[in-house]
Amino acid sequence: MAGRPKHKRDLVALSTMPVKQITAMLESAKSMAEICMELKVSRSAIEEWLAKPEQEGLLARARARAADDIVSATIAIADSEPVEESQKTRLRIQTRQWVAERWNAPAYAQNKGQNVSISIAGLRLDALRHVEIVEQPRQIGGTNGGTDGDG
Repeated sequence: MAGRPKHKRDLVALSTMPVKQITAMLESAKSMAEICMELKVSRSAIEEWLAKPEQEGLLARARARAADDIVSATIAIADSEPVEESQKTRLRIQTRQWVAERWNAPAYAQNKGQNVSISIAGLRLDALRHVEIVEQPRQIGGTNGGTDGDG
């Protein structure tokens, strides 16, 4: 048999499953490997299925909703864990924050833009340092730069 028969069977299986079922799995914050194992399909098949035009944006929307759930979980973890386990709690929260930042960057990513501050006084001083002032020598009594025609 030519081609990739398992891949083709997986695509057929995915197309016959309810989209809500797959979306719910994506929203449950499971990894793609876990989802593939539960659905018994290959990763390449689910990626190809998600790339179809009718599924456009499905993964992004599902992961954004999952990120909201993850953030809620971090708050619950922070509020419920005892102080004695603070390192473990901190690691659990940081891991969930990292995932939420990746899955819904507009809502949860930290703004790492560059900070720019401009000092007008500093710019003026720099400009004055670079300006070369040329003064003509002035002679007493003469206004024409020392050449009065008297030889």
